[in-house]
Amino acid sequence: MLRAMSLRAWLAVAALLLVLGATGCAASSPAEMAPVPAEMADVRQEYAMEAPAAGGEYAVVAPAPDLTRKVIANARIELVVADTEAVVRRIEGLMNEFGGYVSNANLYKGSYGGADLLRGTLTLRVPAESLETTMDALEEMALDTRSRSVDRQDVTDQYSDVEAQLRNLEATENELRELMAEVRARPNATPEDILAVHRSLTEVRGQIEQLQGRKNVMDNQIALSTIDVTLTPDAATRPVVEEKWRPVAALRDASRALVSALQFLGDLAIWVLVFIVPIMLVFLIPLALIVWVVRALVQRRRRKRANQPT
Repeated sequence: MLRAMSLRAWLAVAALLLVLGATGCAASSPAEMAPVPAEMADVRQEYAMEAPAAGGEYAVVAPAPDLTRKVIANARIELVVADTEAVVRRIEGLMNEFGGYVSNANLYKGSYGGADLLRGTLTLRVPAESLETTMDALEEMALDTRSRSVDRQDVTDQYSDVEAQLRNLEATENELRELMAEVRARPNATPEDILAVHRSLTEVRGQIEQLQGRKNVMDNQIALSTIDVTLTPDAATRPVVEEKWRPVAALRDASRALVSALQFLGDLAIWVLVFIVPIMLVFLIPLALIVWVVRALVQRRRRKRANQPT
């Protein structure tokens, strides 16, 4: 039947299949046009017929639904730790143990509690089945947990829709490949006929690759959960009452103040010699010339007056 159809009929069928694949319509017969739940997207038959009952009638039994859910989980936890660097090393070991990894790390030193302490954030990717276990292990590393939250998003419907569109487009691609082989085998086939089928095949292949990339991203997000970890150094480790007089600390502070003062004086001298003195010379030299000329003129006039007879 495939070879008996004309080229125009095949192109019409290919266009129809392309439209159906783009819209995600998976039905191919009136019996399959009934709405199917998302959890039953992979079931091809609407009902299954059992053997005749004692009364001679067939019993209609609905197929068992696929209850597998597709869930993307994102978690956040804020920990108070005594030693941030040591906790980071323990987290890296924990990732190796659970089969996860650290996808992003932002660690920095800042003034906290009167000292420069390490703090920062980590982004972890862990297997979805190990999410709660990983969160519990992170809490055991901390002195206190300020916050902990998990956000789960059910994407079963979107995932099933992408799979259905992929199946339709792959079926359309197979039909177009068969049509391409038939057109090339015909002795009276023209280049326009071959290019028309090739354009349809290229368009379908592009849609398949786009949907496959989307499916791969969803697979990665479903398989690996994301944990955003915030590490804050413990301010309670500092002593509540400090010593009133610490000679060593005072000597260190005085030395730092002396060095800072000397640095300021050195910087000031450099600015005076390099910047202020040249600027003053630029303005003072013309001013000095003007004063000298004025004084010379005044003295010359005085000498003329002195030499005139009374």
